[in-house]
Amino acid sequence: MGIQFKEVSFQYPGWGKQFFEALKDISLTINDKDEFIALVGETGSGKSTLAQHMNALIFPTSGTVEINGVPITAKRNKKIKYNSIRQQIGLVFQFPEYQLFEETVEKDIMFGPKNFRVPEEEAREMAKKALNMVGLSDKYLTRNPFNLSGGEKKRVSIAGILAMNPKILILDEPTSGLDPAGKKLLMNLFKSIQKETGKTIIIITHDMDLVYEYTNRVLVLNEGMLEFDGTPDYLFHRHDIDKWHLDYPATISVLRSINDKFHYNLDIYQKTIDAAVSTIAKAVQS
Repeated sequence: MGIQFKEVSFQYPGWGKQFFEALKDISLTINDKDEFIALVGETGSGKSTLAQHMNALIFPTSGTVEINGVPITAKRNKKIKYNSIRQQIGLVFQFPEYQLFEETVEKDIMFGPKNFRVPEEEAREMAKKALNMVGLSDKYLTRNPFNLSGGEKKRVSIAGILAMNPKILILDEPTSGLDPAGKKLLMNLFKSIQKETGKTIIIITHDMDLVYEYTNRVLVLNEGMLEFDGTPDYLFHRHDIDKWHLDYPATISVLRSINDKFHYNLDIYQKTIDAAVSTIAKAVQS
């Protein structure tokens, strides 16, 4: 089924009787299978607010968010099992420390399944499987999560959500603080998970290089409004994305500069550094 926003707006309380409108009349549909979506926009554009609506952490001020067929409105419905919704739509926060609290990695990953009444041994197996899915071996199960590196903490926090087997996985700035090699490793991991499980993955990011190389759909938020919903190819072929305070991927920017400076006619729309280097090499050799 997935997630459907129907004319959703959301306001945060401000000073006195004033309100800040974080989302404005958002309508969109997200499938629960086979999508790899980037949610982009400048700081304060409403990205995290939109993501928190996706698993009912916050409720719309107006409009309806339908999550796997369950309507979420401004009025809290006591008949709706919100924890069940949050199991189906897993949200991984930007800072893994917000989700790590147990004394061992195993206990941390097991917490979610056990919270949903999964038997101890089954939860243990789910923890091991989720840990392996994020590329960490069983030896990490007995480690203290707070003694891990930043990249390892991120993986464990992701494993904790994967252990609950959500239909949709939302990741808030998953590559922040990582070096280029670490970013590539983590993004390849997400791509592998998406391919193997068929889950829809949504990443909130400012990194246009990752958006261009890995995702197949982009949602652009600007001042709380959904300004663009389409493929990364279509987005970066536009010449007006600066009005949304977005940068072009490095490959496009560099190849465009080379064309301008040396009067080449290179195809600037290369998604990877290797492809860009190959394009330059062919032009130089010809």
